[in-house]
Amino acid sequence: MRKGQELKNKLLSCSKIFSKSFEYNSVSKEHVDLEKKYQQLQRENSTLQSQIQEKEHKLLKLRTVSEAVCKEYEQLKHQYDVETNAMHKAMQQASQWYRQNRELKRRSQIIAQKVLHSNPEQLLDFDLSDEVDTSSFEDLDELRQTVKELSGEIARLQTELHSARLQEFEAQEQVTQLTTQLEEERTLRQKGEEKINEMKVHKGNMERVTKMVAEEVQVLKTQCDRERENAKILKIEAEKVQKERNVLAHQSALLMAEVGDDPNGRLLAVLQEVESLKRLLEEEQQNHASQVQMLQEKLEEKESNVEFEIVEEKLKLAESELEVVLQRAERAEKAMEELENVVRCLKQKVSELEEKVSKPPPPPLPPPLPPLSMSMAGHSSIKLLTKEKLISERSAVRDMENMLGITPKKTPAVAQQPAIDDIISQIKGGRFTLKHTDKQREEERKRRQEAENTSPAVSEMLNILGTMRRRAKPIRQSFKFADAPS
Repeated sequence: MRKGQELKNKLLSCSKIFSKSFEYNSVSKEHVDLEKKYQQLQRENSTLQSQIQEKEHKLLKLRTVSEAVCKEYEQLKHQYDVETNAMHKAMQQASQWYRQNRELKRRSQIIAQKVLHSNPEQLLDFDLSDEVDTSSFEDLDELRQTVKELSGEIARLQTELHSARLQEFEAQEQVTQLTTQLEEERTLRQKGEEKINEMKVHKGNMERVTKMVAEEVQVLKTQCDRERENAKILKIEAEKVQKERNVLAHQSALLMAEVGDDPNGRLLAVLQEVESLKRLLEEEQQNHASQVQMLQEKLEEKESNVEFEIVEEKLKLAESELEVVLQRAERAEKAMEELENVVRCLKQKVSELEEKVSKPPPPPLPPPLPPLSMSMAGHSSIKLLTKEKLISERSAVRDMENMLGITPKKTPAVAQQPAIDDIISQIKGGRFTLKHTDKQREEERKRRQEAENTSPAVSEMLNILGTMRRRAKPIRQSFKFADAPS
């Protein structure tokens, strides 16, 4: 029964592995769909970028044209301002010259009148010429032309100065923008390097985990194949045992008929002695089974160390990832402490449950009686075979105890009971079964109550421990199959 349960557990683990592979296939399909969507989005992005480039080219053209128009407008405006200022100054100068000219004419008339009054003969020699010097007008034209040229030059220089100031302001703005972009790019570069390092660590961890998972899957496959072969072998052995049981039942029926016909009661004495030996053998088998179970539990503890190493390796990987996460958030430390407290409580509960579960199971059903011969020589051969079997089993158990360092328990001798007639009647009727004691019933009831009262976290932890034990059991089965032919 135990081997059948182990086979069921291994088949369940294999089914879980197949379900994981199916999930991996579904995830790969989703990945392919996402890649197609990503390529489509890339194409759309390329078209949008080309449109943006065309619009930016048009914008640059319009910007250059608008800048040229603005420069020309500013130049004309400055030229207009200079010309208006020059015109106002010229008007002021002309009005000033007109007033000075009138003042000079008035003074000249006064001087002429004074000369006439003083000396009228010199009037003929004195000539007041009203002619205007034309050279002064030519100089004025030249001066006006130079003023126009200088005003145009001043306007041009002012526009250039204004444009240079604008360019300087734009350059300063660009410098500030570039410095801010440089700082942002530096921070982004640092973040990118940190992410790359994190991804490298995560990649290494994932590679290690995938290798470990692949190794576990390979081991589980080999174990599943072994379990299938063992199941076939056990089925064949069960068929053989069933055939032998039928033959032995027939032989026991014939022997009981011969015992009823025997007048001397010699066969009855032989049967009594065989019954006592059978009981002693059953007790020894039970003791050996309990000792073997204890040894198997200790082997499980030693073999589970390998599984614990794998679990510890996984925990180390998880801790490395948690350290990266803890650098970003400090709240995870409090949550981790709470989880560790819960795990400690769960471990205590699991240890208590294991102590309760580690009690020895009820003794197995006794096998049917072996075939008996009609003579005392057969009786002596049965004694020798049972003694050799007991000695070999004891020596094997003692060797295993010496390997594990366990002190052997002393088994007290059990007195023979003379209730042979009842056992013979039970063998005839085929009703040779064992009943559960009250103590075992109470233990089973307590286990059910504890299983119902346990929290889901404790049940999950028990399931994990059960899977770890199931993985460790194939090694014990290999020990069993190695001991079976001996």
